[in-house]
Order: sequence, then C-alpha cells, then structure tokens
Amino acid sequence: MSNSGGRRLKQWLMEQIQSAQYSGLQWEDETRTTFRIPWKHAGKQDYNQEVDASIFKAWAVFKGKFKEGDKAEPATWKTRLRCALNKSPDFEEVTERSQLDISEPYKVYRIVPEDEQKHGKTPVMAMSAATSSGEDMDCSPSEIEDFMKEEEGCSSQASPEYWTQSNAFPLQPEPLPSGGLSSVWSQMMISFYYGGKLIHSTLVSHPEGCRISPQQHLARSAIYSSDSMQSVHFPPAELIEYDRQRYVTRKLLGHLERGVLVRANQDGIFIKRLCQSRVFWSGLVDMGSHYHPMPGKLERDAVVKIFDTGKFLQALQLYQDGLISAPDPTVTLCFGEELTDPSTAKSKLIIVQINVMNCQHLLDSVNMRRSQPYCNNPGLDMADDAATDQMARIYQDLCSYSGPQRPACYRENMPITA
Repeated sequence: MSNSGGRRLKQWLMEQIQSAQYSGLQWEDETRTTFRIPWKHAGKQDYNQEVDASIFKAWAVFKGKFKEGDKAEPATWKTRLRCALNKSPDFEEVTERSQLDISEPYKVYRIVPEDEQKHGKTPVMAMSAATSSGEDMDCSPSEIEDFMKEEEGCSSQASPEYWTQSNAFPLQPEPLPSGGLSSVWSQMMISFYYGGKLIHSTLVSHPEGCRISPQQHLARSAIYSSDSMQSVHFPPAELIEYDRQRYVTRKLLGHLERGVLVRANQDGIFIKRLCQSRVFWSGLVDMGSHYHPMPGKLERDAVVKIFDTGKFLQALQLYQDGLISAPDPTVTLCFGEELTDPSTAKSKLIIVQINVMNCQHLLDSVNMRRSQPYCNNPGLDMADDAATDQMARIYQDLCSYSGPQRPACYRENMPITA
C-alpha cells in the first residue's frame, strides 16, 4: 500500500477498521463515532509482534517508513501512529474509556466532527502544532515521554562498557606530511541545544576523546576516569524556560545515564552509544561522490564513524574551486527523537552538535581567500598574521594528502569486545 495523493489519516484508518483484519481494531459503538485500537506494551510476556504491532506496522508501511526486509522497530511504529492520531484534528482520545491495565489493552478514540474542528487542537508546545493532514511529525513532549516508557520495555540488558584504544577505535593513522598535526585533530567543540536554543558549549581536546553524559552519572571504573578521557555533561534541564519542556527533557536525560563516547583523530569522528535512549546522527561520511551530511541511527555498543576527514578535504577543495557549496564540519546528534532531516533539528528536545575545530579553521581560511580573489597563493599577503599563515600551510599540506588508510583489521560498526 502506498501513500498516493497524500490520503488523510482518517480515510486510511477507517478503511483498516472496516477491513476487520487487525485484531482489536474495532468500532466501540453502533454509531461508529468511536473506535478501539489495541495498545499492548511490548514488555508483556504474551506480546506477539505480528499481531499486537500489526496496525502500527501497516501505518509505517503506508507512510513509506518501513518496507519488508528493514529492521523491525515496533516501538517506533507505535509512536508514529500515536503522534499522527494526537496531532490530527480528526481524532480525540477518550481516556476515561481506554483500558490499559487488562490482558488485551486498548485505547479509545473519538472521531471529531468537522464543525468542532474550527478551533483545532491546542498543542502542548508550539513545536508540536497539529496538522489536518495527519502527516508524520515530530512528537510532542508528552508523546516522547510515552515513547520512552515503551523503550523501557523493549530495551535489552546492558552490555559491559569496554572502551580501550586497541579495540574501540581505529588505530591512529600515519602523521600528515607536515608532521606534528595529529594532536590538533582531537579538538572538538561540543554544543548543546534544548528545543533549538543554544544552552552551553565546551571545547574537547583530550586525545582519547570524551564521554558525553548527564551530570549525575559517575564513572564506575578507572577506564572512565578524568585521566583516560574528558568528561562532558549535558546542561541541567533547569536552564529551560518552559515548564513542560523542562519536565520532559529531564525525563529524557534520565535515559541518557551512560551517555556516548566520542573521539576525533585524523581519520574522522567516531562514536559509541552506551545509553538506553535511541540516538540519531547526521554527518559527512564516505558516501561515494556525495558531499552532503548523511543521517543514521546508532546501535548500542557499536563503534560508528560519523565524520570522514578525507571526504571533508575533498569537498573543501571542490568548494574552493567553486564547484559545490561549503561542506559542513559539524556532526549533529539527536537524542530520543528520529532525525531524518537536519533542518528539523531546532524542533528537537535535545540536540548535540560536534564541530571539528581543525576542519572549521580550514573552512574559515578558504572562505577568507574566496572573499579576497587577489590572493592566489594560500600564503600570499598573510605574513603579518602568524596564526592565519600557519593555517594556510596546514591547508596546503592537507590538500596534497589523499587521506589516511584504514588498518586492515578495521571495519565499520566494529563490535567492542573484552
């Protein structure tokens, strides 16, 4: 089934009820103004994905968010339909008639007559305003809270936190031609955004990288001491102005306890997700001839390359020649919410941006030269500015550098073993 012509959620859902092919999806009354939708928690012992998640899966298929062969994510399917129902003015949950504590739980929704819809629904926050089309949108804070509860039932037992240089990240590649440049590649600017507002930024320069986690998390072994890597903490939710956003962000931070481990070197940026919450990312990686940030999802306890230095340098050279737009030296992490389009990041509860400082300096240097067309040589007319002159020499070396080769033992998503 495909979403041809953008059919509304109401029409689609009415067709599914009429088909009687989904167990528990049925009319609640003879007038067909209210209906039941099955709502069994994935953590229950008798949960059957093929049955209990079938209507949610059907919506994901209809919206083009899932096709056979993709990894099954019943909690995500459920959240998408919940979001669509709660945002559509055609539906209103009848909470007093829902039954969530029985063996076959269900929710009850009422079909809202059109003459009642003239004022629409009042969103919890402006970033979660309702639409009449029932299209997938970012979940409101209350829906994020529900989703996190769903994740608790689906999460697997946490695996040990192994993190050593020999088996966590690719080995440090050979030095660049100019020599002595390796240390500068470990510098990252970490910026935290809550609801699209910049809350805090901090510079990371530790060669072993950093651990990004909530303030209340304490390292449980010497591996995570301040000597082995830098500790970076999420800003407290108390800094958020709005009560509801502050409350839900605090709840989400509770699912980030173990955080993520991040390290930068000449080859790029690598990350390992340890926290319970889902983490989505967007960054410049090696994708053939493409020079645009690519979105992805982090699996727990897997090392993932989320930024490719060699790819950035290729794009920077093309940008200098006026062939493409400027490459982005930042990686965006989104916690708890799906990030399919980086342009929607401002609507998310928690966003962390990682800026590769050396790549940012190189981009700034190129932008300066592009604004001064008489400067044909990177070092020309820059002798009076020692810092800029040094950056020009670094750029000159890097442009002749084809990029580090990965060790033969390295592969993407390398599992961490003891």
